[in-house]
Amino acid sequence: MLLDAIVIVLRETLEAGVLVSVLASLGTRLHLSLRWLGTALLAGSAGALISAFNLGIVSGWFAGVGQEVVDALLQYAIFLLLLWLMLLMQRPQPEPLLRGCMIAIVALAVTREGSEILLFFSSYLQSEEALIGAATSGFVGFMIGLSVGILCYLTLAVTLQPSTAARVQRIVLPLVAAGMTLQATQLLVQADWLPAGPPLWNSGHLLSERSISGQMAYAVFGYEATPTAIEIGFYIGALCLLLLAQYCQRAHLQR
Repeated sequence: MLLDAIVIVLRETLEAGVLVSVLASLGTRLHLSLRWLGTALLAGSAGALISAFNLGIVSGWFAGVGQEVVDALLQYAIFLLLLWLMLLMQRPQPEPLLRGCMIAIVALAVTREGSEILLFFSSYLQSEEALIGAATSGFVGFMIGLSVGILCYLTLAVTLQPSTAARVQRIVLPLVAAGMTLQATQLLVQADWLPAGPPLWNSGHLLSERSISGQMAYAVFGYEATPTAIEIGFYIGALCLLLLAQYCQRAHLQR
C-alpha cells in the first residue's frame, strides 16, 4: 500500500464528499429528488476528464500559471454559487432553479477534485506495477472518503431531527465555502496575481499541515498553519457574506 496515494485520494474525495453530502441532505430537506445528484456527478466526472486531459493547454494560459488560476476560479465560483443558493432560499423559488444551482456546485466541486486525482495517477503511467499499486491504494482512500460522505448524508438526512440538521448545515456550509476561498487565494498568491506577505502566525506546532489530520483539515475547512493577511482577509470576508445571507434567510422565515 502506498500511504501517499491513500492520503491524497482521501483528501480530494473528502473535500468534495463533505460538500456533496451536506448539499444532498439539504436537497432532501427541501423535498428535491436525488436525481439532480446523479446529473451533477456525471457532469463533474466529464469535467474532470476534460480538465485532466487538457492540462498541458490549461497550464500554458496566463503566462504559465493557468492551472493555479483556473483552480482558484473554480473555487471562487463554488463559493459564489453557495452564496447564491443561500439567497435563493430566502423565499419560495421554482424547483428547477434550486436544483440547477446545486447541480452546478456539485459538478464544479467534482471537476476540481476529480482532475486532481487523475493528475496524481498520471504520474504513475510509466510503470504498470507502480500504477497498480497506486490505484489499489487510491481505491482505499476513495472508499474511506466515500464512506465518510455517505455517513454525513445519513446523519443529516435521516438520523438528526430536521431542526438540528439545519443548524449543522448552517455551520458546515459557510466553513467549507470560506475554506475554499482561502485555498483559492493561496493559489493566486502562488501565481503572483495577489501580493504575498509574512504569515500572521504559525500553528504548525499544534497541527502540522504535513500530518494526515492537517491535510484532512485543509481539505475540508482550508486549514493553513501560516496564513497571510490577505488570505485571512478573504476568509473572513467570505465567512461574513455567507453568515449575512443566512441571517437574512432566517429573518425572512421568521417574518
